[in-house]
Amino acid sequence: MPAGVPATFGTVQRRAAPRHRRTARGGRPGGRALVAAGVAGELLLTAGALVLLFVVYTFWGTGLQTAAAQDDLRDQFQQHLLSRSDEPVETDAAPTPEPLELGDAYGILRIPRFGDDWERIVIEGTDPEDLKDGPGHYVDSADPGRLGNVAVAAHRSGHGEPFARFAELRAGDVVEIETIDGVFRYELDDAPDGDDDGNVIEATELWVVDPVPGEPAGTEPAEARLTLTTCWPRWGSEKRMYATGVLVP
Repeated sequence: MPAGVPATFGTVQRRAAPRHRRTARGGRPGGRALVAAGVAGELLLTAGALVLLFVVYTFWGTGLQTAAAQDDLRDQFQQHLLSRSDEPVETDAAPTPEPLELGDAYGILRIPRFGDDWERIVIEGTDPEDLKDGPGHYVDSADPGRLGNVAVAAHRSGHGEPFARFAELRAGDVVEIETIDGVFRYELDDAPDGDDDGNVIEATELWVVDPVPGEPAGTEPAEARLTLTTCWPRWGSEKRMYATGVLVP
């Protein structure tokens, strides 16, 4: 071979195959983490959708149910009035309220502070199932117009949120309750007065609905009073908020 010619001239050189880094089985590095992240994202989206549906149901679906119940209760109350008007009047005795079953229409509650045309049908009873249909009358409390304490509870959120504006109540406001015995007006003497945290008590403090609030059990009432109660805070039920008043002519 001539001088100066490389010894490899004319021969085929085999090139080494390119080296590739071995990857873990199952795909690209980090593939499992990406899949897990995708699954977690889908779960979060699903959870968010469920929460949204629950909120929609709480503030819209339950409101429709309560509105339908209020229509039925209004018809029932009108029937009570018609039945009472057909009864003979006894002038020598005070009228005795008709016995009501739990869930029956009890009367009409009107609170001008919540709007000139604001009114709700009150039902007999304050169990959760009762309050789904509207404000409820504490069964052991007095009847409107009589000595003692007529007590009414209602929701602030969901189920038509009848007491949503409860914190706006002020001393001096008039609250009206109509029953088959007549129309009774109470003037509030203790209320939240616009304070979102006003008149807040523990959920276990039931003295506010006693015949004589704040006095020992068995104390004979000397005046006709009204107590309204609702949940606190606005979107929860950790405690209770109340307002009280006295019957006026």
